[in-house]
Amino acid sequence: MTSPIDAALAVTSRQELVAYLANLAEKARRGLVLVENPSTPDFVEASSAWLDGLDSFLHRYAEGVDPEIPSWSTIAMIFSAGLVYE
Repeated sequence: MTSPIDAALAVTSRQELVAYLANLAEKARRGLVLVENPSTPDFVEASSAWLDGLDSFLHRYAEGVDPEIPSWSTIAMIFSAGLVYE
């Protein structure tokens, strides 16, 4: 089974991001992924907080990824983090 981090890092195109987000939404609906931030304001706030700490996250989990050059995988990680980051 692929971890959420690995799945997000594997996103390399717009089409893959579309599929990733559709899959993430379906898993959230079915209760297969943790959702700590069910309201839009909480989701956006959590996404902002996670993005603010992106340097630390990338250093730990995705060394070599430049936080100043966003990619499709960065966008995927922001959506995933918005669901659970507190």
